[in-house]
Amino acid sequence: MRRVAMVFLPSLCMATHAFAQPLTGAEAKDLLFNADELVVAVNPAAELSDKDRNTLDILVESNGFGYYGAISFAPEEGLLSESLQGAFNFHSVEDANAAARAACEASRKPDGSPCIIAAQLLPQRWRPARFQLSQDATRAFEGYLEEAGEKALASSSTTGAFAVGTGEDAESTALEECNARAPDKDCVIALRN
Repeated sequence: MRRVAMVFLPSLCMATHAFAQPLTGAEAKDLLFNADELVVAVNPAAELSDKDRNTLDILVESNGFGYYGAISFAPEEGLLSESLQGAFNFHSVEDANAAARAACEASRKPDGSPCIIAAQLLPQRWRPARFQLSQDATRAFEGYLEEAGEKALASSSTTGAFAVGTGEDAESTALEECNARAPDKDCVIALRN
């Protein structure tokens, strides 16, 4: 079941997606969050009205956006403007922030103020962790754990792309499938068993 709640975001500084060595499934299991619930964390610096917050809530709920996500807009243009842009189902909130801001900057009026983050989509009970996966990848992780034998999960740090490979070519299969989905072809092996 999906639950959306409005909360205040204490800081926009979060943990990073980068990891040096692939983790095992057992190591990742303790770091990942429930894939069924998310929280909309509103940035107090965005100074959104109650109506704007309600709009964000409806936007997230009606579109089924997943974590990690971010919604950005140009304050001078208002929330309901062409500058309103989002990035959803990324593997870290930092990557979602960067993508949402870049899309907003490309869409805002050239003479206006810079874009800011209005809200972030996070797993419920989120806390900084050294390993994160998007909501969809976290769901796929449940199947990953059940697979016997060699397996690998590859993920992109600039998108929500991921893929699972099994068998003796698990790593190369996961990388190839993930890179086919990632425009920057930046996938790396995140999990290996």
